[in-house]
Amino acid sequence: MSHMNYLVTITKREYGQAFARYLYDNGVQVMTAALCEGTAQKKTLDLLGVEKTEKVMLSAVVSGGLSAALPRGLMRAMQIDVPGNGIAITIPLQSAANAASLQYLTKGQDIPQKEVKEMEEPRFSLVVTIAQRGRTDSVMEAARSAGAGGGTIIHAKGVNQNNANHFFGMSIASEQELVYIVVKKQDERKVMRAINERAGGKDSGISAVFSLPVNQVVGLCSLTDA
Repeated sequence: MSHMNYLVTITKREYGQAFARYLYDNGVQVMTAALCEGTAQKKTLDLLGVEKTEKVMLSAVVSGGLSAALPRGLMRAMQIDVPGNGIAITIPLQSAANAASLQYLTKGQDIPQKEVKEMEEPRFSLVVTIAQRGRTDSVMEAARSAGAGGGTIIHAKGVNQNNANHFFGMSIASEQELVYIVVKKQDERKVMRAINERAGGKDSGISAVFSLPVNQVVGLCSLTDA
């Protein structure tokens, strides 16, 4: 298939509307928004006088041309590279279920029929942990012990065949949280192992830990400037 990427942008909640408008004005007509929170350490939050950092995550499938241009534009127009303003990453899209799915996800985008690009070896990884609500502090402590920086927590609901019909009514008892942590590729296994060993195990509330390749990062100076 054409070279496509999954663009994930995380920013302060008050910036969410402006970021969404920027993406829409630059060719992204279909995107998903999710409320989430940052994982700044307590001593940092105490200095700022806040309890937690509220975030919004915007995600969309974008063409190869947009996946290169949008992060640069976010730095120029939205100053996403200023510490605290947010981050943006792109994840290579392996496949789509069918042509209709791809057409929906990329509505309005100009995609050349022969947009083929050799994949570069990813320099970063997105470590994703699925945990029961309230268990994310232990996940972040374990990840930091292996050299990870901050992360983002996305509040979610577990959905299966029996309760999917109740999802939009929010009557699902299984509350979960997703923890997203961007790390250097060479640190991926170390961070995942630390989460499993220090936060996982029987009755830990940790359901799964996995990683995805990330081929572009903006807004994380601790990773990109090293």
